[in-house]
Amino acid sequence: MMNGWVKRSGCCVAASACLSVVAAHAQPQRQLSVDFDAPLEAAQKSGNTIVDPHSKQEFRATVDKGTQAADRPQVVSQNCHTPPNCLRISLDPSAKGAAKNKIMYSFWSHYKPLPGGEKGRMVIGDNHVTRVRFAMKLGADYDPPLHQMIHFQIFQPKMATKVNQVKDVNPGGPILSLRMVPKGLRKAKSPDVQEFIIVVRNPQAQNLKFYDRRDKGVLFRGQIRKGDWNNFSFVLQSADKDGRMIGRVGFWLNDVKKVDHPVEWGFDPDRYGVSGKLGFELGSYRSADPTGHQTVYFDDIRLDR
Repeated sequence: MMNGWVKRSGCCVAASACLSVVAAHAQPQRQLSVDFDAPLEAAQKSGNTIVDPHSKQEFRATVDKGTQAADRPQVVSQNCHTPPNCLRISLDPSAKGAAKNKIMYSFWSHYKPLPGGEKGRMVIGDNHVTRVRFAMKLGADYDPPLHQMIHFQIFQPKMATKVNQVKDVNPGGPILSLRMVPKGLRKAKSPDVQEFIIVVRNPQAQNLKFYDRRDKGVLFRGQIRKGDWNNFSFVLQSADKDGRMIGRVGFWLNDVKKVDHPVEWGFDPDRYGVSGKLGFELGSYRSADPTGHQTVYFDDIRLDR
């Protein structure tokens, strides 16, 4: 390797291109496959816990205080992506005094034991490739949120035993997420369309103002029709480059590439008081909303490491 170039098969190519080739040809192993298609009585326990009868894994929702949902999280059998079943999650107007609302399922935990052990754990900066895919549908009567609304996130938790050494940085949380554009920032005129962004968080990109590329962390802004199923696919990789977590983020919507390039995403565990272990979560997570109703469906969840 000389000056950032690598000799290969008698020619020189950029080192970054070699990394892309390696990532593209890597063969991650299937770690998670959930389609909710087992019989309902086997697929769901009481409360907010879903059991996958194939892997025997349990997926329990985190529900924040003040969260209200007349229709509890449930495996349903109507208009699913691949019949017969899919997961439905709904939010109603928030309880008075609630700061935020959450019904989120951790499908690949940052702390629980995983099938196959620690080898499949998502770890920031480990340079391993993770592929995530899921189908999602917004209900036909989905209300645009007034403020923040997340339906997918790669989550980096803060650690109570660690100290954040950098002032003016609020680390961790949803370091990669799919967020709905708030009602006041919509550009689409049709009420049948909901706009969304794919966004990362890092020490230089912590907050959102415009929900488009003017915000440092926003990688893509698009739109989907309510009532239609869409496939969301990600290829994720990060490496520790002198304390900066930089790596490939690829995003495909319905198998059409929208983003695929190295970005900084996440926070250095040695400096910011966060865990190096990451989780993959789906559901509904929003600021308190005194008026909104949102229903979202998920199906055909896959994770490869």
